[in-house]
Amino acid sequence: MRFKVVTSLLLALALTLSLGGPVKAEKPIELAFALHTAPGGPDHMAVEVFKALVETRSKGKLVVNLFPGAQLGGERDNLEQLKQGEVAMTQSGDLCVSLYAPEYGPMIIPFVFPSVEDVFKAWNGMIGEKIKDAFMKKGGIHLLGIQRRGSRMLTAKKEIPSPDEVKGLKIRVPEIPTWVEVWREMGALPTVVAWPEVFGALQTGVVEAQENPLYLIYTTKLYEVQSHVMLTAHVHAAFHWLMSDKVMQSLPKDLQKIVVDTAAQAAEYGDMLTAKQEEGYKGKLEEAGMKVVKVDLKPFVDKAKPAVERISKNWAPGVFDEVQKIIAK
Repeated sequence: MRFKVVTSLLLALALTLSLGGPVKAEKPIELAFALHTAPGGPDHMAVEVFKALVETRSKGKLVVNLFPGAQLGGERDNLEQLKQGEVAMTQSGDLCVSLYAPEYGPMIIPFVFPSVEDVFKAWNGMIGEKIKDAFMKKGGIHLLGIQRRGSRMLTAKKEIPSPDEVKGLKIRVPEIPTWVEVWREMGALPTVVAWPEVFGALQTGVVEAQENPLYLIYTTKLYEVQSHVMLTAHVHAAFHWLMSDKVMQSLPKDLQKIVVDTAAQAAEYGDMLTAKQEEGYKGKLEEAGMKVVKVDLKPFVDKAKPAVERISKNWAPGVFDEVQKIIAK
């Protein structure tokens, strides 16, 4: 079970707090943890747990400095900083797979996997292993954990009950070429906008719509510039806990183990939080004034299918067959 370590993790955190935090070391090693998302969600809660436990378990030899809310730049910036060893760790969404392992990236393509359980099956199998290898070879980064981010939902200033209403829609998408292709296939006008600029782009009309997990829509107050959220669940998004190999190799083996083990546990803890909170965010968005719209996914999947089939031709050998095996019911 993915949540088997959560109880022990919480107990360890409680012990940390009861003891008054980590033991101070004379010259601790500082680890910069860059986050392009704003505080308030389960991703940040998990990172805060990670920080507390690492500092305690290392007896103050390690100090984790958090830089949330894109203080060190957007997601692409953080990945480049990671590659250069300028930051120790980051949480990346789907951009890291798009940059370093697109040939093994069916998990990040809209309307491919019907459930988050299917996505984890892919990560725990051949596809996940290939992605980890690509991250190291191309990016010099270690994948320490996978944490569900929540299913990505479409938001707009109008109700979109079917893909017919997507035609001509100016939708913000991340810098992921396959996403641009899928939404263009559906008739939308996809526009790449860096995450820190999304609120302003929606406010000024540069784009009319966007898509993200429910918690992020709520914590970044997109309900102030969007009126409807469609439950498309077109990507079962994940956060990837990443660490710079340059920083990793600079640490003694015992401290490496503390970081690696704690990151895996904290990611699992964040995974549990997201699973528990996702339903609640629907109610919070409704309270904030958004209309939550249930949609029939089949027409959306059918409309996206030609683009998905084109994209799948660029997957590595065996990936398509692996996907079909996983989604077979």
